[in-house]
Parts: sequence; structure tokens; C-alpha cells
Amino acid sequence: MWPEKVQRQFEIAQAGNSALENVLHAPYNKLLNTLFPVDTDFTVIPNFQEISSTKSADYLVTFEIFLENKPVFVLELKREKDFLVRSKRTAADDQLRGRLGDLIDACPLPVLHGVSAFGTRLCFYSITKEGLISPAASPLYVTDTAPAERCCCSLP
Repeated sequence: MWPEKVQRQFEIAQAGNSALENVLHAPYNKLLNTLFPVDTDFTVIPNFQEISSTKSADYLVTFEIFLENKPVFVLELKREKDFLVRSKRTAADDQLRGRLGDLIDACPLPVLHGVSAFGTRLCFYSITKEGLISPAASPLYVTDTAPAERCCCSLP
């Protein structure tokens, strides 16, 4: 069970009556700062990136958690409505895989974990120092690399 203050932030966001355009940034920030408290050696760093493609510009929010300036966890947050679009799921999958690959060498742990979140739908990833990433993508087939059914969990 999540702390009441964290649950309340997600409830407010899901009610849809917020002045914030990106209403889920606040609850995720509160959740991560609860799991990785500010009075410890963990630091939660939000990054806002514009992702440009030939079709349009999109925005990605990444919360990266560092322990003594070394990456230990990554959460990428996308709009919930984008979950229904296969190309958006594929792009998010590629982005998180790429970011985990960029950070694994600096990670002090044998495995770096990450989460791709579309609103409150979560998909979990991990990468080892040897570069083995889970879930694995098939190199043999062009398939939906980020199928909707892979997002196995939802937050409150």
C-alpha cells in the first residue's frame, strides 16, 4: 500500500481537474521522492526532452534516480493517451532501451532497472552489465515490440 499522500496525488491527477498540463509529473515525483527520500544519498532528477521525428515533436519526461551521482533506476513517463498508439509504444520502448544502455556502464549495481509508464500503466525493464536487456525484443521478426499486454501493472 502506498502512503496516503502519494495515493492522493494520483487521485487528484486522475480526477482531471488540475491546472497542470502534465498532471502525472507531480504524483510520480512524489512517489519517487518517497521511495528515494531526499534525506538519503539518493537524488531524483527529472529530465524533460523534446523528441523530434519526421512526423511530429513529442515530449518525454524521464526521472532518473542516482545514488551518489551514479544511476540506479530510470522511469520514463509518457501521456496515457499515447498508450493506444503502437508507434508511440514502440518509440517509448526504443527510448528506454537506449537510455538504459547509455547508463549501465555507470551503474554501481549488476543490473539497472527501468520503467516505461504511459500514465499509470507500467512496463518493467532491466539491463545487465553484459548488455542483456529484458524483456527481449525479437531480432528475427518485425513485430509489436511494445505490445499493450506487456504493461502488466497500474498504479492507483
